[in-house]
Amino acid sequence: MIEFRNVSKIYSTGTEAVNNANFSIEKGEFAFLVGSSGSGKSTLIKLILKEEEPSSGNIIINGKDTTFLKRSRVPYLRRSMGIVFQDFRLLPDKTVYDNVAYAMYIVRATQRHIRRQVPMVLSLVGLSGKAKMYPNELSGGEQQRVALARALVNNPSMLIADEPTRKLRPRNSMGHHELT
Repeated sequence: MIEFRNVSKIYSTGTEAVNNANFSIEKGEFAFLVGSSGSGKSTLIKLILKEEEPSSGNIIINGKDTTFLKRSRVPYLRRSMGIVFQDFRLLPDKTVYDNVAYAMYIVRATQRHIRRQVPMVLSLVGLSGKAKMYPNELSGGEQQRVALARALVNNPSMLIADEPTRKLRPRNSMGHHELT
């Protein structure tokens, strides 16, 4: 599903964030990238999402070389991905429900499908009772679960998360749910 072939990324500042990366992640695999702060983890995610371009090498997503993908095609590439950003990127003026529904609205889902899917996904992440709240009324962990719900709502073929357990309490990150 994801393959890096001799990928390097050197920023204009001269910082070498990725040096000749070679790896592949197959369908059904879970891959965890660990490393110290500044080791290039977020840059790898930005390369996959085409937020950054590699300085050299090729990136193949779902069998398609995305290295020379036109800017206009990037949104279509991202539709196959559920993405949870480190800073969540929630819309502050929208409720929890609307933040999740917005991801479906963008891909032109029907209102009927949105009304069915959003409550189900909010339940999945333990936020059923928070649908009418706004992001600033939630804890950091709850905001992260909204971001996760938004990433999952369109049934993506892959889920990409930058620092996925950073804001969760230890027992939540191990798969245990806490009632709030």
